Amino acid sequence: MNKNQYIIYIYNKKNMLVPEEISLLVSSDPSQGAVNVNPQGNAFEIQLDEEIAIPKDALNVHVSVEEATVWWTVPNILTGVNDTFYIFGDAAGGGTQLFTIQIQQGLYDLTGLNNSLQSELEAAGARTVDGLGNPLPLVSLSPDDATQKVLLRFNYPNVTVDFTPANTPREILGFDALLYGPFVGAPLNILAPNVAAFNQVNYFLIASDLVQKGIRFNNRYNQVITQVLINVAPGSQIVSTPFNPAKINAQELAGSKRTNIRFRLTDDKLRPVDTNNEYFSLRLVIRYLRPMAIAKSVGYY
Repeated sequence: MNKNQYIIYIYNKKNMLVPEEISLLVSSDPSQGAVNVNPQGNAFEIQLDEEIAIPKDALNVHVSVEEATVWWTVPNILTGVNDTFYIFGDAAGGGTQLFTIQIQQGLYDLTGLNNSLQSELEAAGARTVDGLGNPLPLVSLSPDDATQKVLLRFNYPNVTVDFTPANTPREILGFDALLYGPFVGAPLNILAPNVAAFNQVNYFLIASDLVQKGIRFNNRYNQVITQVLINVAPGSQIVSTPFNPAKINAQELAGSKRTNIRFRLTDDKLRPVDTNNEYFSLRLVIRYLRPMAIAKSVGYY
């Protein structure tokens, strides 16, 4: 080509779509920049110094959560909700009385709950030995593995357990709202009529106002962006790294700019959970296709 020739480019913007992505790592820890964290620790916001801007001509905008961490410490015994036993029976020093036993808030299995119950009964002055000096508390809890139900053992004929108040752990234990006892034939075991429900949370959901709809939950949308399965022992941290993360349509982000994003953690029934002062985090990616102008043809003259 000599100096008198010129190149003519004819562009077609729809000829090439360039994939682009924006990654975010967020945490509910205030020391890491989380703001407006609620008292239960299940909701927080991030405020970005540098805004997230998605081009208005972006196509196929979607959000994926690549990883999430949640501590499995959500209490199933809650203060003022289901933390109280009402047990009538013998006192260690003689006579009978009503023992109102409050269990400390926490995440319990049956063994842990029974241990706490026995400790609190003894501290309250309840009878702990039989007439022969053998260790024998007023009541005890044990599992019936075949039915997944709880056995409530009454060790003395005059003992009653009142599950009629709403603040008792009757639902977790599988008992109805009834007064159980006294039983003349004690000691004996009473099998709960319902299956025990210590696992009050089946899985976690994380939602965000980054998306308008989120993952469809049956026939509803609640801005859910990921599901976190519980696959660790109580007191441990869940690290969720889904093999095939859900791709959430977020086309509404095209042409938008975001400096503030809010996240919230719920259980499988969309109820806010108490994180027990632990933090949760997630790594998410916003992906989209950006149209790019390329030369369709070249001519010389």
